[in-house]
Amino acid sequence: MAYATADQLAAALRIQSTPANAQLLEDCLEAAATEIDFELDLTDGGPVPDPAPALVVRTNVNRAVEWYKAADAAYGVIGYEQVGVLYAPKDGFARHAVNLGALKEQWGLA
Repeated sequence: MAYATADQLAAALRIQSTPANAQLLEDCLEAAATEIDFELDLTDGGPVPDPAPALVVRTNVNRAVEWYKAADAAYGVIGYEQVGVLYAPKDGFARHAVNLGALKEQWGLA
């Protein structure tokens, strides 16, 4: 289950949440939440309090933004003519996992 809403993701993307993009927004949030659950070892419904901590919500939104824009980074490269090409990391969730480290330690999961 996602820790953020489609409206929060839409706001981060600077778009409107509409019936036409609702499923994509939800799918991106769910994909990011699955990664969060795996990182926090919560695959069987672990200890994330309700409501989820802001760190979990922001990580869900930030990673979902990347999932939403993944089609723009086909073949592992992103960028524009003006700034050159930037290469995506091999593990797209690694930097988000670092952010969640504080919760893993606090919850005794590290």
